[in-house]
Amino acid sequence: MPMRDQFCNECGLSYGVPRLVAERLLGVEYLHRIENRYEQMRKCYDCTYAEWQEAFTVELKTFRGYDDTTTVTIPIGNSQLGTDIKALHKGAIGVDLPTWFNVQDNKRIMLVAQDPLRNNKRYGECLDAVISSPFGLHDRYHREWKKGGLMMALLVEKLVNKGYGIYLTDANKFFIYDHKITNKFSKAHIDKYAEIMRQEIEIVKPAAIVCLGRSAERMCKKMGLQDILVLPHLSGAARGAMIRRFPKLGEVGATAENIAEEYAREIKCRTFIG
Repeated sequence: MPMRDQFCNECGLSYGVPRLVAERLLGVEYLHRIENRYEQMRKCYDCTYAEWQEAFTVELKTFRGYDDTTTVTIPIGNSQLGTDIKALHKGAIGVDLPTWFNVQDNKRIMLVAQDPLRNNKRYGECLDAVISSPFGLHDRYHREWKKGGLMMALLVEKLVNKGYGIYLTDANKFFIYDHKITNKFSKAHIDKYAEIMRQEIEIVKPAAIVCLGRSAERMCKKMGLQDILVLPHLSGAARGAMIRRFPKLGEVGATAENIAEEYAREIKCRTFIG
């Protein structure tokens, strides 16, 4: 089955995850937009940027009409976290909607990324949430970009081909303007983030939780999560850490394909997933 048919496939998560995002992050008044955004991402999974332009709507469109991105904006509503964010009066607010692949009656792996980083030069004046997905996997261009989501896209595909369901989420639920503000906000709201993560785990029921990067690891450990597998963040900047973790990559080459293969093997072996 093509990956586009397995992206955010119809399952129990289709109901639970958008509602969790609305209730805990963006506000229940924007539930309909969140649900429509998931539908927009599914519909446009393999679309070019030009084709995406035809899919944007009055409620779900890019900031300032940018035509080189698939992010859209949704206002920050009256959730508890949203109220605290609006009080900061800062822009470049990133929110990645959790996504999933091939979730059915199978074993599921939760992949925890770090945070929904946004560029404050590009979005600093945007006080709405800038909506994307972890590693931008809803975006064909980003999935195929070697410096973007290619490694993660390959890893997810390898795990899906082995029959697993994959769920992707961020440890830090918001990125706000820059790392200094984001880190301070995350530290002050760690208990709320932990509660959201526990709700995600209840919904997904993962057989394994994998943290990608030290930031995600620290956050998950503060949350008290047990038995997590920690791997280097999937980015070009972490290639040295990848080779130290997987010396074989120094021999065969740290290509995106080889990295994804090593990660898939480690996830299967170290988490005892049959």
